[in-house]
Amino acid sequence: MQILENIRLAFSSILANKMRALLTMLGIIIGISAVITITTIGSSIQKTLTNTFNSMGSMNFFEIYSTFDWEKAEPDEDGNYNWEWQEDDRLSREMLDELIQTYPEYFSMNLTDSYGSSTLLNWQDQSMSVNINGVLNFEHMQGLEPELLSGRGISYQDNANRKQTIVVSDLFVSQYFAPDADPLGQAVTLDLQTGQAEDFVIVGVYEMPEAYAKQAYQPGMKELEKVTPVYVPLDTMMYLLRQEDNYRYWADIYYNPEYDVAMQEQLLKDFFNEQYEKAEKPYMTIDVMNMQEQMGMINAVVNVVTIAISVIAAISLIVGGVGVMNIMLVSITERTKEIGIRKALGAQNRSIRMQFVTEAILICLIGGIIGIISGILNGMIIGYVAKAVITNMYPEEASMFAITVQPSVIAMLISVVFSILTGVFFGYYPANKAAKMNPIDALRYD
Repeated sequence: MQILENIRLAFSSILANKMRALLTMLGIIIGISAVITITTIGSSIQKTLTNTFNSMGSMNFFEIYSTFDWEKAEPDEDGNYNWEWQEDDRLSREMLDELIQTYPEYFSMNLTDSYGSSTLLNWQDQSMSVNINGVLNFEHMQGLEPELLSGRGISYQDNANRKQTIVVSDLFVSQYFAPDADPLGQAVTLDLQTGQAEDFVIVGVYEMPEAYAKQAYQPGMKELEKVTPVYVPLDTMMYLLRQEDNYRYWADIYYNPEYDVAMQEQLLKDFFNEQYEKAEKPYMTIDVMNMQEQMGMINAVVNVVTIAISVIAAISLIVGGVGVMNIMLVSITERTKEIGIRKALGAQNRSIRMQFVTEAILICLIGGIIGIISGILNGMIIGYVAKAVITNMYPEEASMFAITVQPSVIAMLISVVFSILTGVFFGYYPANKAAKMNPIDALRYD
């Protein structure tokens, strides 16, 4: 009951001096607001990066690069490395294929290429267009993340056997076929870059990703004007077009998250070092970049910067605390007679002390809550401004950024606790001074 009475008295005192209480809270409000704004921005950056990378597909992959191994190479008499890139210094398709065949339980990969567009006539003899893309493995499509609605995707077997199979979108199905038609097993004729026409059999239908549709299609665009991507086996297209894709500087190798990642990374390095040894190119090796680790490093940097700036911003809370102490001393001076009367009526020192500590805590707590709300609003405003700036200045890249404003719940809880501790720390001295007053001197105070 005494606690409730102290809270009631504290509210009465605050309401009796609204302007002074608000000015006292201002330092607390600014400090907490700054901390919450900064932590909201930090956590929002992390969430935005995570959502953006996730929207690009699985992050469980190594990005590998062929590179010159300076430690293995031997310089000439002048200490120079007389080396220039040769075509076969790069990663060969044979190496990559052998990796997948040797360690199918650990690794998989996808290679892609674009082969232009093709115009078709639908079931009503209306013209429509598609973009032709060659893929090695439909399961890993960076930047698109398609989801199969029916059938299957393009597989390694399709490529190995040079099958003329194709995976189309649900939008393509609605454009090309009559309503209620079953597209699986139907043939689609594509005009290739060489001018030849080839039939491809539909083996799967995927759902058009919303992110792709937002980026590629303008509002109000007619249905048949929307050009959809279709996917065919990469090796089939190279065979039909008489092209070669033997070497590349880099490749994405997907690892199995069920196994130790470090072990798979070392296995990858050992494999390619052995391949280069066989090719009599021991001075070549690979660099491996783990995208999950890169994401973790980015988050760690953002965390460190956020914490550092938050600590600097939190210093303003000390100024706010001093303001609370100052106003509490003034309040005690003004209420000296009240304190004397309470002590004359039998109030104990701890009761007086608790009354003023409660008032200081309440002032800081209310200021902290207002600061939290202000900080969240600031973070949301900054997030919306950032989204508007990116949309207006970089419209083509805007759809790639999944901007998310996410206030830090931990920071809010810490701010509440910190507000209470500020009230206790800076309110105790004035409260203790009031508790030690001599009741006779207090009653005589004018």
